[in-house]
Amino acid sequence: MEIKINVAFQNLKTWQDSEKRSEHVFDRMKERAVTVDNIKEAVSKGAKRVRADKSVIAEFRWLKVAYREFIVNDTKKIYPITVIEA
Repeated sequence: MEIKINVAFQNLKTWQDSEKRSEHVFDRMKERAVTVDNIKEAVSKGAKRVRADKSVIAEFRWLKVAYREFIVNDTKKIYPITVIEA
């Protein structure tokens, strides 16, 4: 299954605070030197747990990624919420 990471999701109407979330993710990624490839690797290979709000936390190597995921036409779409150092 193909994985697409969308860290610039300001235009999504799904969440009212999507612009703030997107800025938060960019800031966290920059502070922690995390790339989109690091996020993709954590999502595909990391240990996962589902939170009460249906978001997912993937932990892999030195980072944790909190995200929401949707599967559309055999493509897993990932919308990161935050990036945390493990």
